[in-house]
Amino acid sequence: MAASRQKEADVPERAAFPRVLLLCPDLEIGGLQRVAVNLAKGLSDLGVRPTCLVLRRGGALRSLLPQHIEVHELGCTSQPLALLLPTSKLGRALRAARPDVVLSFGHMTNLLAAWAKALWGFSFSLVASEHSTLSQRIAGGSTLSRLRRRLRARSLYRKARYVVCVSQGVAEDLTALGIVPAEKARVIYNPIVDPSMPEQAKAPVDHPWLGEEVPVLLAVGRLVALKAYDDLLRAFQIFREEAGLAARLVLLGEGPERGRLEALTATLGLEDCVCFAGRQTNPYAWMARASALVLSSRCEGFGSVLAEAMACGTNVVATDCRSGPREVLEGGRWGRLVPVGDVSALARAMRDALLDPLPHADLIQAAERFSVARSAALWRDLILEAAQGDGKLQKSGER
Repeated sequence: MAASRQKEADVPERAAFPRVLLLCPDLEIGGLQRVAVNLAKGLSDLGVRPTCLVLRRGGALRSLLPQHIEVHELGCTSQPLALLLPTSKLGRALRAARPDVVLSFGHMTNLLAAWAKALWGFSFSLVASEHSTLSQRIAGGSTLSRLRRRLRARSLYRKARYVVCVSQGVAEDLTALGIVPAEKARVIYNPIVDPSMPEQAKAPVDHPWLGEEVPVLLAVGRLVALKAYDDLLRAFQIFREEAGLAARLVLLGEGPERGRLEALTATLGLEDCVCFAGRQTNPYAWMARASALVLSSRCEGFGSVLAEAMACGTNVVATDCRSGPREVLEGGRWGRLVPVGDVSALARAMRDALLDPLPHADLIQAAERFSVARSAALWRDLILEAAQGDGKLQKSGER
């Protein structure tokens, strides 16, 4: 009887919660996509049942979503004009879902959601999430091109009820550019750590280097220019020559820079101690077995791999780029920070991480700041704020 009364008491709260739709470009292996998957699971654990709308089909991370979460894959082209036609798959899907709140992930997806809201008159509240330092993203091209992209972002981001920034640095960048008013910006760290991570970290890894005594340095991320893996390779060469330590370097990820980086590896004479291991659905098993993780990026919004490595008890080294790493590592408390592009400093930091590592238990505890549960709770509160701000909470309860 008591259980029945409790169940009945829970019904109004669930009925009143707004309909939530997560809009994501795809579910391929990537930091933004993993954030979307983790958030969907975290919201589900809190009793929210979001629907996931994915622009492109497939993706290795789809298998990580619980079966009770609906996933609709549109198979869309990536061309914005095609996506925004009145008869497009995106428009039909949004009309069918009738969401109260849309959470969009990534800059281009944010713009698409805002465009859809503006062009088709959708009444949903938009909560956009920005994962990059936008001033760096729009830095290329002519002055006119940069101004045009800035004004476009400013116009469309004003359609959002809130803009969630993955770090304080990203929020400050958006407000300084005049793209997002300070009262609309919210900082919520990425949902990284969940109870399944220890088991994933224990999973076997089929690579001979990780079973030997020689230390392994690990880098995880897309092989693109912003990750500065060319700096990492040069720093690793200096490390090998000057540190007097045997070590190996493994890079997890794929991308357009792979051919150039493999050629540079050969030029530097590092073929026997550098491995390009491609994409891995479970990078945590590699992180847990690595001696240190190295992030060499020229630009980051957050730097999820740092929090992931810490959660696996792995020491980290990172460039002190404009936003992300300094916040994640609390100013260097939980890992070594070096200037962007300083390959000699990066080499020294890698050496120090191997010779004087931080305790594994301390790193794991520090990573709890980035728990899925904590992030999902903050997102849930923001969803309610967004719905209440547009008067949608009462309407959902009346359905």
